[in-house]
Amino acid sequence: MRKQNSIFVGLIAIISWFPTNLARAADPDARSGDHATGSIPTVPGDDIFGFTTPSDPGNPGDLQYFSENDGRAGKRDGAYGALNSKFALGYTFAPNWWIGAAFFTAYNSSANVTGLPDLNHLRFDGASIELLHRIIERSSSNPFGVTLSVEPRWSRNDGVTGLPSDAYQSTFKFFIDAPIIPDALYWGGNLQLTLQKAQDPMNTVNWLPSSQLLVSTALTYQTLPNLFVGAETRYLSLSDNYTLSHEIGRALYVGPTLLWKPTEKIAFNVTFQPQVYGRSIANPSQPLDLDDFERAQFRVKLVVAF
Repeated sequence: MRKQNSIFVGLIAIISWFPTNLARAADPDARSGDHATGSIPTVPGDDIFGFTTPSDPGNPGDLQYFSENDGRAGKRDGAYGALNSKFALGYTFAPNWWIGAAFFTAYNSSANVTGLPDLNHLRFDGASIELLHRIIERSSSNPFGVTLSVEPRWSRNDGVTGLPSDAYQSTFKFFIDAPIIPDALYWGGNLQLTLQKAQDPMNTVNWLPSSQLLVSTALTYQTLPNLFVGAETRYLSLSDNYTLSHEIGRALYVGPTLLWKPTEKIAFNVTFQPQVYGRSIANPSQPLDLDDFERAQFRVKLVVAF
């Protein structure tokens, strides 16, 4: 547990320290305290970071539709794939306030995977509602935007086995971002805690508690006015209780990110991230955690603004 806590502290320290010092190194005016008092550098509100969410909730009256497709592929043996799709509408109803409602589908396919049933199906997978509030806005003396969010969700499908399983969860989210080089290089970081109570897919009479911690950090570069290319690192930890005190698995994913905007109203976000480190209590001698997570995770997201 001490090792786990040290990893969490280290990742959060990187989130806090890295962008500030990189910004100072990249901006001589910031080091000297003579930064221009004109327009305040911003971070685009689109999904420029991959899985990592930026802090901008949009302007009052903004309405968006998005299709978010999160895929997972590869177990220790056999053939395994899953795709969780989220279809949502989001609305900025007041300055710094955003609300969204979504429904989900889940596609699961597995064959000859140890401990998992052979199946191939697409199922409806519940609904959620999310409320987001930006608590710190950027200013001439502060480059960071900070936002908090909570998303309660009901689901009907076990994410690993693909078997029917009712679950109730709440995800508490912390978003932070900053421009490193104005109009060119941007940084973002997320911290998310998900608490869940779900039916055991092998015996639905039993309800099991769990919690997952996600820490992510990302950099992206604006190569063209409508194109952002970057990289992202995400650390996930899964526990079989609500307090994160009994970890059963952890995984680290690293990969490239891309955002392309063919028009001002449409944006495509893509990232592919293999697992580069992991540990499972079921197989502690293995170099990856392929019991609780997958060899690779990816996202393809479409956003349409109205």
